[in-house]
Amino acid sequence: MKPDGYAAAGIPVYLLIDRDDGSVVVFNQLENGRYRHEEKLPFGATVKLPDPVNFSLDTEPLKEFVD
Repeated sequence: MKPDGYAAAGIPVYLLIDRDDGSVVVFNQLENGRYRHEEKLPFGATVKLPDPVNFSLDTEPLKEFVD
């Protein structure tokens, strides 16, 4: 699974966009090479990416790309 690889590499925040499911998943709180926190939200939600990214992403436009 990709999140495991990113966590093992020390990437502090990983954003997964799932067009099939119409959702976004934010993985963060890196500890011992694994993400301790995962938050899944539907397209259309505003997703807050935590530090060190510290950015809010409006996912409403992603609805255009759902099959």
